[in-house]
Amino acid sequence: MDRPTTTVTSIARALALPVIVAVGAFLAVSLHRTGHTQGDDFALYLRQARSVFDGDVAQVVADNRFAVLNSDNAFSPIAYPWVWPLLLSPFVRFWGLDYDRLKLVEVATYCLWLVLFHGIVRRRIGWWPAIAVVTVFATAPLYLAHTDQLLTEFPHLAAVALVIWWYDRIRRSTTLLTASTLQLVALGALVVLAFNVRRESVVLLAMIAVMQLYDVLHDRATDESRINGMVRTTRERWRAIATPFISFAVTATLAQLLLPTTLLPDNGNSREFIDDRMSEYPAVLSEQLGLGENTTIGVLVLIVAAVGIVIGLRQRPTLDGPLALVGVLSALAISTHFRQVDRYWFQVTPWVVYFATVTLVAIGAWLSARAARRRPGLARAVTVAALLPLAALVVAHAVTLSGDISDAREYNDAGRVQSGPSNPSVAPVFDAVLAQTPPDAIVAHFRARTMTLLTDRRSFQTKQLDRIARSADYYAERRDSTFWQPELTAQDAAAAGFEEIWSDQRWILWKIPETPPPEVTPGP
Repeated sequence: MDRPTTTVTSIARALALPVIVAVGAFLAVSLHRTGHTQGDDFALYLRQARSVFDGDVAQVVADNRFAVLNSDNAFSPIAYPWVWPLLLSPFVRFWGLDYDRLKLVEVATYCLWLVLFHGIVRRRIGWWPAIAVVTVFATAPLYLAHTDQLLTEFPHLAAVALVIWWYDRIRRSTTLLTASTLQLVALGALVVLAFNVRRESVVLLAMIAVMQLYDVLHDRATDESRINGMVRTTRERWRAIATPFISFAVTATLAQLLLPTTLLPDNGNSREFIDDRMSEYPAVLSEQLGLGENTTIGVLVLIVAAVGIVIGLRQRPTLDGPLALVGVLSALAISTHFRQVDRYWFQVTPWVVYFATVTLVAIGAWLSARAARRRPGLARAVTVAALLPLAALVVAHAVTLSGDISDAREYNDAGRVQSGPSNPSVAPVFDAVLAQTPPDAIVAHFRARTMTLLTDRRSFQTKQLDRIARSADYYAERRDSTFWQPELTAQDAAAAGFEEIWSDQRWILWKIPETPPPEVTPGP
């Protein structure tokens, strides 16, 4: 009688994760809307991706350096880290700038992260809790909707999870002090992989250092003092301690030589912003969990997660320590940003949910032990019941998703296109630039990187009319807008000698009169 039951259970366990991931992929694609949004981070990623097979990496870097130096603010790095462009590159080669197809690559990285995240959680708190946590994120509306953009949040989550997976693999049989050289070299190289998706991954080096310190503290001989034991262990194991960092330095240097990029972005980030960003996170957390911007809910979840960190560090310091470090240090890194960007917190929220689940599992274990003494048959049910808050989240997600998917379907069925470069009201300006300007023209435009991607013209973006008059050959003006462009009346245009060479209901393409070429002044 037990065998069929066991077989059914085994099949269910084998199929659960693939089914959940497949459902997540289906939901993500169902939320996609035709085209791409107007923001142009994606444009530089795609141009870098295209440069890999076009063989003009240096030109792409030079063009974007021109845009950064001549725009008002440091709105972009000289080049983004290259891992995401490299992943996109073969698909851009075959699909071109088909945004709807390319977004499937984003979905694939999201699914990869779900699989890796499940493995990380399962090793720590078991199969059922891992399935519950992954289901939360496989149905989270904001996470699913984010796959509609070609950005780096999910590639970064997957890369960080890969580093932790490899760390776990080392921990199965040894410590960071006794691991093989190959294992430690691979650990440092994997950190470089994550670092070359998003720079916040530098916190992984700190994670490794802290866990090495933990191993040093627990490796000392019992008859030695703490200090003497630490000194002895450090002296004996210095090669193992140094290897991941040497591997990181060498691999990062080689990557930089092959594909140059900005190592440390200069975008006005500062420790001065930490208090503001941290105070904003509880509301962001609540929203990312699908519960709306509710600061109270966010604070409660953070308190439950903080309890889970304490429990995890007591029960599994070598396993939960890295997760707590990555979560907290990533939050600090994000909090230095000069403005609130909700999507940056995607890399923190999963660790918060994990540690909140640790608390739920601990409560379930305590209640299960009490139930087992009274009614043994209830023990398993009590353990599962402790995960009901996660089930409630999934139900809330399902309610939201039904409306969101319906809205997306109606949007696409109506033939609508997102406000980005493939929108019928936006695309004509790029066609006009291609038709009306020479290849070496400099075109001022409020989305400089998109202009360069679609026309191969150098571009910059500014709200200063005098800078446009001084440094550009043409100005593609969006009517009735002052976003990243100056106010320009007919009188201003006439006074500056601008000549209208093309226009439609939304755009005007101005030719700027030739003047003696002054030195281009970098933006502030």
